[in-house]
Amino acid sequence: MKVIWAEKYRPKVLDEVLSQDSVVSEMRAIVSGDAPMQHFLFHSPEPGSGKTTMARVMADELGYQIHEFNASTKKQRGIDFVEDDIAPMSRIGQFETVFLLDEADRITPTAQDALKGVIENAQGYFILTCNDLNKVSPWLKSRCQVRTFKPIPDDLVMERLKHICVQESVEVTEEDLTVIINKHGGDMRNAIGALQASSYLSPIDRKQFIASISTPQINAGSVLNLCLKMGNVPEAVKEIGNVPAREAIHQIFLKAIDANMSDYKSKMLVIEASVQARRDLINGVPEQYVIWEFCRFISQ
Repeated sequence: MKVIWAEKYRPKVLDEVLSQDSVVSEMRAIVSGDAPMQHFLFHSPEPGSGKTTMARVMADELGYQIHEFNASTKKQRGIDFVEDDIAPMSRIGQFETVFLLDEADRITPTAQDALKGVIENAQGYFILTCNDLNKVSPWLKSRCQVRTFKPIPDDLVMERLKHICVQESVEVTEEDLTVIINKHGGDMRNAIGALQASSYLSPIDRKQFIASISTPQINAGSVLNLCLKMGNVPEAVKEIGNVPAREAIHQIFLKAIDANMSDYKSKMLVIEASVQARRDLINGVPEQYVIWEFCRFISQ
């Protein structure tokens, strides 16, 4: 039976968790007894940044039992599940327990309302994960310490993929690895999954597979012209199309800082807009909102 590489190479201890330095430092202080364990809400706008992994690592390093649930299933997102399953389990006196609720942003509003009371009276600790922080109620967020996980930088993803290639005796060019990384933008889990999928293919099929996941390109120069010179925000948004916001903004940013763009003021405007857009994405602002605001900002 084939092993899923994303699970095989998932971090098992805090020292193996990539990119989330501040969160790791805090978790290490908890494990060492220098800080108290608390209820947490791990958030990131993009998947594969290590939220679920961190919860599992913490339970393991603390020696706590862990119960895992996922609100992506209909059965585990409603109020009946919270009242009939979660609540009783959290009141049986097992304080050294972690209740991991993945995709908490998909729990129904009434279930979230019930869950806040469960967390308040829990005998054990809750760790919730989500991608869209706006869909988690303020009352539920107030019961947890909210920590934001950053997308894993491309160089660290490349390092991990190369390590896996060595361990699994896979021959893949660095160019192909770059395509995989660009496609999955900080999502370590899916990048590893794509690498594993490609490893089973013949050279010809692998080439076709890599071509199929290549990052779509936009006419960044046209977007800049529409915004900076014409002030036509709707047409600029239309030019970007369905390209993921993170990638579209990155391409426009690279075009703007190109040496051929001599207008210093416009270049600084694009840089400022790019930084703000990335912050908005990290904070869970919907991609469509981010793209419109980005184009509006540089059209001023």
